[in-house]
Amino acid sequence: MKGLLIAPILVWCLLMTACESLEQQARDTAAALGGAIAAAQTQYQTACTATPTATACTLINKAVAAQNALVTADEAYCGFSPGTPLTTACTPVKSAEGGLSAAISNATPFVTELKAIIQ
Repeated sequence: MKGLLIAPILVWCLLMTACESLEQQARDTAAALGGAIAAAQTQYQTACTATPTATACTLINKAVAAQNALVTADEAYCGFSPGTPLTTACTPVKSAEGGLSAAISNATPFVTELKAIIQ
């Protein structure tokens, strides 16, 4: 009986996630990654200054690079150029869709990996 009540909720959640635009997925991922990066940088600042090649430090640097690539891919997907006002609506560029999808896929694991090293 409990399963019958949970099933519609799961279907609804899946539909809501699937209906989220690619641009919104990118922005959500970038925001989550940004928060994880900030927390990790705060926690590891002293250690990374002393030993920049430590595992946590290289992970943080790779996460920053992934976030930068994600933001760049999102800008390309939306057709933004340098100086585009922040209030400009996204006009999807179909040819940039694959790049944005790849950037989301590349950035997403870093959120989990950073959360694992943050205390």
